[in-house]
Amino acid sequence: MRYNQVMVFSSFIADPQRTSYDGADADENVKYVLRRSKITNIPWLIATVIMIALPVFGVPYILGIKFSGEIVFKENYVFVATLFWYLATFGFFFQKFVNWFFNVLVITNKKLVDMDFIGLAYKNISETMLYNIEDVTSNITGIVGTIFNVGDVFIQTAAEMREFEFIGADDPSKVRDLIIDLVEKTKGHNATH
Repeated sequence: MRYNQVMVFSSFIADPQRTSYDGADADENVKYVLRRSKITNIPWLIATVIMIALPVFGVPYILGIKFSGEIVFKENYVFVATLFWYLATFGFFFQKFVNWFFNVLVITNKKLVDMDFIGLAYKNISETMLYNIEDVTSNITGIVGTIFNVGDVFIQTAAEMREFEFIGADDPSKVRDLIIDLVEKTKGHNATH
């Protein structure tokens, strides 16, 4: 089977090939990998474009500032400041992309795993067995959420970690139904054994 590169950047991946996570059991198969909707990236992508464009319009203005007939900011200083600005812009973009890409909800045939990364220095991984899930709720709020069918999924468990949240999911009712179906299948399977 050929590996589809575009799938890597999808917000909903069913039956991903060659996918695992730290702590997966040997008999565990990843069924779904979910990320926040691509729509949730629009605000920080717009901010990145503005940050890239700002020096294009701002540098000529800054270089033209004079006080008592003398140029206030030297070209070398403005050049170095512009380099730092673009470095900060790249850092902003990279951090937002990494947060979107690595904050995932992994659903396997046995577990639900919530992976949250904040920046590059902090990660929190929570998991629960599917048979511990008691209730799954989906919410869509706001005009943008209603138009683009983007919302939140809340998963109640009987375990110590009482609630899992997946914010900004594409088609949250579909995600809710998928989880409920897997839970029912798991509970039915455990009841027969």
